[in-house]
Amino acid sequence: MPAGGGARLPRPGAWLKSPAARVAAVFVALFFCTGVTMPFLTPWLAESRGLAGAEIGAIFAAAQLARLFTGAALAAWADGLKDRRTPIMIFAAGAFLAYAAFFTVEGFWPIFWAAFLATTMVQQIIPLTEAMALRRSLDGPLPYGVVRGLGSAAFILANVLGAAAIAVYGLGVAPIWALTALALTVAAALGLSADPAPPKAVQMGFRRRLREGLHLLANRRFALVLLGAGLIQASHAFYYVFSTVLWREQGLPDAVIGLLWAFGVLAEVGLLFALTRLERRFPPEMFMLLGAAAAALRWTLMATAPLGPALWALQALHAFTFAATHVGAMRIIQREAPEEVAGLAQTLYAALGGGLILGLATVSAGALYDAGGAAGYGAMAAMAVLGGILILPVAVAARRR
Repeated sequence: MPAGGGARLPRPGAWLKSPAARVAAVFVALFFCTGVTMPFLTPWLAESRGLAGAEIGAIFAAAQLARLFTGAALAAWADGLKDRRTPIMIFAAGAFLAYAAFFTVEGFWPIFWAAFLATTMVQQIIPLTEAMALRRSLDGPLPYGVVRGLGSAAFILANVLGAAAIAVYGLGVAPIWALTALALTVAAALGLSADPAPPKAVQMGFRRRLREGLHLLANRRFALVLLGAGLIQASHAFYYVFSTVLWREQGLPDAVIGLLWAFGVLAEVGLLFALTRLERRFPPEMFMLLGAAAAALRWTLMATAPLGPALWALQALHAFTFAATHVGAMRIIQREAPEEVAGLAQTLYAALGGGLILGLATVSAGALYDAGGAAGYGAMAAMAVLGGILILPVAVAARRR
């Protein structure tokens, strides 16, 4: 990563023309969508389609559970294309079409399959864009933390504006908002700069790329990082799916809920913008241990259904529970994975943490909510502790080296 003050942006004339800025535009457009869909799709499904908590949990979990297989296959295919922006364009267009179907159909199974396709497409955009952002930030004016942070800032803006619009016009705003943002994602993907794949990756063939990528799991450090980070990130499952519902039950208005989501991501943006400076002082393994400790504390206290200043303070821990964990994993994967399978390596991380483990946690979240409401956060705290235990030997070995 380029040197310099972590929070200071380069001159607009320089960074607006850079390839990394175009990658940031994809993040901005996509997170402008998820900033509304993540907090408000659950209540939309409950209100507009009359689905129960367990049904909603199954709908959101299906693509996550299958992601280890679908994601690995799609990433191995994507890594072999001559231009690495092409699959991002294809998946962005697929996400728009699948979400259009999701918001149109009725009944559990039509909604289930539309959500499966839509979520699979969006899930595939993110790791490929992450890998591109890491490459494009190496020799340009925009560091990775700023590229990723701009996307998180868009998530905040969507939280605030989307929640305000929903407070005035109702949950029917969510489908319109999501489809508009996904159309912008398609446009941003079409504007990416050419990104030629390594000739070796193109020549390897699909099966060899898949085999080489999966062989990374035999690397003990890589496997422990994937599993540990996966558990810490998956501990957000209950929060992602049911925090809005619980806060509504506690009497919080939609506008305040949007601000709570935004405040957590604002803390994340602060860490990302300061990343260059922080990475000079702390190794990636330490970022992940801080994430595990913060997640254990956050979810333990969230199980008590706090309100007032305590709730806002817990939201600020998102800088560590999500962002610090994510950055640590990104750097270790970048260090351990060959460039020919960079997309697949990123997808394996996303498929375990944001896929298989998160999917299982999401299914459990539906049952936990139905059984005990906010007490379900306690299980998430246990997951975070286990994730930290897995990362600890990697951190100890890195310190010895």
